[in-house]
Amino acid sequence: MGGMGHPRRRAACVVSTVLAASLLAGCSPSTTPDPPSPPQPQTALAVETVSGAGDLTQETRTELETEVGGVLSDYVVEAFLGDFPREDFVQAFGSFTSGAARRAAGDIEQLTAARVQDATAVTATGLEARLSFLVAARDVVGATAALDLAFDATMPDGTTRPLSLQGRFLLERTDGDWVVYGYDVALDDGSAVAAEVTP
Repeated sequence: MGGMGHPRRRAACVVSTVLAASLLAGCSPSTTPDPPSPPQPQTALAVETVSGAGDLTQETRTELETEVGGVLSDYVVEAFLGDFPREDFVQAFGSFTSGAARRAAGDIEQLTAARVQDATAVTATGLEARLSFLVAARDVVGATAALDLAFDATMPDGTTRPLSLQGRFLLERTDGDWVVYGYDVALDDGSAVAAEVTP
């Protein structure tokens, strides 16, 4: 919403997540791909910059989207995709700060597919991240990712159970790497439950 009154410069990037792996597809047109790989189940994480990058070049915005998109993609794969049934979801917090990771471990059922760990498969049906960057003296020092993630879990009895996670991740740059230091999200599996850690 929000761009009705005047045009707003936007950049969009797609981060493809493949079961157990994340592939980054650049925002600018790519060259003809190498020999096509065999078809694999996959969906795309749509990453869009919506604010905070007005003074940055397109190249810089693309680089930032790829970097932050990679962190978010890794989280999505480890938190919701991969082989099922499964019990280990803690690796989803590999890009969290130590403090945020400790708190996230306590919120694991709100931040991952732990509630449906007995599922035979989980597939993504829609993945979106809208990025806002914090720029100080022309240096990008932080970002907020507004997440809208949707999945279908196939349960052992053959029924499908929808999961959706909405909210935001707060990220900062530490030693050149993006890390998640806070979150404010709600996971809906028919009964929404919120989890929040903010400084």
